[in-house]
Amino acid sequence: MNIIAIQYTLEHRSFDIYIAGCNGGYDGHCAGCHNPESWDFNQGALFDDDMFNEWENRIHRFPALIENIMIFGGEPLDQPIDEFLDMLEKLSITERKIWLFTRFNFDDIDDRVKNLCDYIKCGKYIESLVVDNNIQHGIKLATRNQKIYKKSGAGKWA
Repeated sequence: MNIIAIQYTLEHRSFDIYIAGCNGGYDGHCAGCHNPESWDFNQGALFDDDMFNEWENRIHRFPALIENIMIFGGEPLDQPIDEFLDMLEKLSITERKIWLFTRFNFDDIDDRVKNLCDYIKCGKYIESLVVDNNIQHGIKLATRNQKIYKKSGAGKWA
């Protein structure tokens, strides 16, 4: 699994991770995709322990500035599941809220992934459903079919 880029977003107090690769799903890539340059699985750098150690140092260097870790793509769930779970498990030790942004429907996401995330944005970008007022948990979503699920302290999703 390759990582294209990382960045900090002060608005959401987040450390953002962009994963390379998207297969587009059964009906192809999303028309109007905000990040088509992320579709190629072979770009970026291989995620490994050294990369994670660098991330962990950055995250802990600025504890007041980073409350969230947001994972984007490409499509994170198009990655080999064991590699993606390994990254999520490592990120969970940072004790930050983990957000996953995916085109998949919530019911189609592996429970092991759900257990390691705090928020999951679901729903494919569909140009005909673009809205300007779909704001959930402080995040502006592009289309009305998209939804953010939040895990409660009891491990229930809503």
